[in-house]
Amino acid sequence: MRINITSIRRRFSRKKRVRTYIRGFARYLFEGLWPPVRAFWHYLSGEAKRQAVVARLRKADIILASPRITTLSAVALTYRLVLRSRYVHSILYIGDGRVVHTTAKDGVVVNKLPRSIFRGDRYEIFRVKNLDREKRDQVVAEALKWRNRKLDFAGLITTIPSRLMGLRKPLLMWEKNRIWCSKLVYKAFIAENIELLPPEKAERITSEDLSRSSAVERV
Repeated sequence: MRINITSIRRRFSRKKRVRTYIRGFARYLFEGLWPPVRAFWHYLSGEAKRQAVVARLRKADIILASPRITTLSAVALTYRLVLRSRYVHSILYIGDGRVVHTTAKDGVVVNKLPRSIFRGDRYEIFRVKNLDREKRDQVVAEALKWRNRKLDFAGLITTIPSRLMGLRKPLLMWEKNRIWCSKLVYKAFIAENIELLPPEKAERITSEDLSRSSAVERV
């Protein structure tokens, strides 16, 4: 019986090519499908955590933000470095997954909750003690009265030297209808006779001050 070496070689070569094609196709599928699958999984797990946080939020809860240092604005970075502030932005929860706060461009605005609100290293939730539902609604209504008011850059910036010098007010402020994030929260509560801080600290209030208020507790 004669053995056709050439035929055997061709057969093995064909099988090798088929295996190579199968491996290549499998690798293509894995490399192509894995990133979106992983992203979808991260989205689902993050969304579940986010919904858990939303479920325990109440109107008039105070959310204080502590972003990564690489994402901070120049002013926020100065607050963190000079005033040693962990929290550099204040947000008031108004219900239905929405918040009121300030932005550099538009002043006082209403937005959706931050996407990564579940991250405890970036956001901390504080609640004013013994606050009933009616009072929470009234505080939210007061905060919304400030909607579309402009940001007081001058007061925000000059709060830093005034704090260092022990002054009661920022060195420079624009007209009274301008505001910044922590002052917005303070104004909303003080309008309902809820004093988060002593009056002498009100005009140069920071997010860090709100976190240290004896009137609030972490949620």
